[in-house]
Amino acid sequence: MPNRPADYLRVVNAITEQIESGDLAPGDKLPTYAQLAEQYKVSVSTAQAALRILRDRGLVEGQQGKGTFVAERQT
Repeated sequence: MPNRPADYLRVVNAITEQIESGDLAPGDKLPTYAQLAEQYKVSVSTAQAALRILRDRGLVEGQQGKGTFVAERQT
């Protein structure tokens, strides 16, 4: 069996790459947990874990009742 990153890391790495490349800009809204789960073929709890890591890294921020957005870049 080939060695591959855990599912949540695939999501973290993909979104991080989109942010770093500028495909996702500060203020852009990310898909919902369910949409991310469908897009990356993972469970909703895996999508939640991935976004928690991205929040911990300061790349995204959650807004209660509104969703998750790309954070402003730190200079």
